[in-house]
Amino acid sequence: MKTMLTIFACVFMAYCFAGCKKDKKPAKIESHCTMNGYGRGSCSFTNKGQGEGATCIKIRVYQEAEMSKGLTSSTICSGKVGVKETVNKEFSIPGVNGLCAVSGVPWTKVCSFVVAPDNG
Repeated sequence: MKTMLTIFACVFMAYCFAGCKKDKKPAKIESHCTMNGYGRGSCSFTNKGQGEGATCIKIRVYQEAEMSKGLTSSTICSGKVGVKETVNKEFSIPGVNGLCAVSGVPWTKVCSFVVAPDNG
């Protein structure tokens, strides 16, 4: 009888641990980045999810007229971002001024930049 109770208790505990786990709530981190014509900028990472998390991105700067001419930042990571928190990170992309400088024309008319997830 003791053996049956012990087996039942073990099975019940195993079932509870497997089925009674709390679901980890997902993070939903959105990034917003700004940059000047010298390649210096900052990104804010805001967590709009229900759990903490982290994400990494890269920024690609390219010439509007010739999209093959461009520069890509190193990986920019948010670090841990709690629920309803915002974390700011600064970055620099060397060479943006040389790529995007045209006398008398704002750099934003020569170049654009995009923010993409860094999956690697």
